[in-house]
Amino acid sequence: MRFNVSHLVKAPIGARDVVHLDQDTVTLGDDLVLHYLRGDVRFTRTENGLLAEGQLETALDADCARCLAFFALPLSLQIDDLTFTLPQVTAKDSPYRIMDNGWINATAALREQILLNDPIQPLCRPDCRGLCAECGQDLNDGVCDCDKQEIDPRLAVLRDLL
Repeated sequence: MRFNVSHLVKAPIGARDVVHLDQDTVTLGDDLVLHYLRGDVRFTRTENGLLAEGQLETALDADCARCLAFFALPLSLQIDDLTFTLPQVTAKDSPYRIMDNGWINATAALREQILLNDPIQPLCRPDCRGLCAECGQDLNDGVCDCDKQEIDPRLAVLRDLL
């Protein structure tokens, strides 16, 4: 994902520009594909480069931590202090560098922000009931036929006497 910011690189400190994003299916690496990416990013010229701020909405594929269902996980990203530096300020291999021709490649920055905001245990829905520990039945689809009688393992020997 690349943006031409050459007009801001040449602008005075404090100059701003807003980039509106409305894209379907964005690929941010081999293992991260977004269903969509929408929102606005405001670039502000600073002394050493550009400051990016904005609010983005997206969705990515995830597996529910409780029932293992595959679903589209919506994410809301708040970008507050993402800085892209001028070519003369940082090393040439930095992913947060403005290229000599005035372009920035925001793929690494967006990927990092999404991975930081991706929940550790995503849920397909807040009231997901998960899987039965005995038979693996998805409890969201209905109850299972497992014996629910719980016996204290210390007293399990007495069950044989009955």
